[in-house]
Amino acid sequence: MSPSTESSQGCRIAEILQFYCEVQSSGYGSQQFHCFPIPRIFRLCQGESAIEITRVVKIDTSTGEVNIPHDVVQQLPKAKQWKDIIRGRGRS
Repeated sequence: MSPSTESSQGCRIAEILQFYCEVQSSGYGSQQFHCFPIPRIFRLCQGESAIEITRVVKIDTSTGEVNIPHDVVQQLPKAKQWKDIIRGRGRS
């Protein structure tokens, strides 16, 4: 999807970088953390909750450019607020 189409819909793309870390023991009794980056891509539209689109975008690793296939944009689910997703879960 072109940037002009995204901006005309009041939407933008945002990225956060999370890390997965694990502790590894060395042979000398000390421990060392090893962390691995996990990029997450979101589509943010005015007046709506964010939708994570990490799994459907194509990322050019040499430039960092994010490409959203046009047909995917039409199939994105309606955003929901977290409170609406967890409401009713775990209640007896």
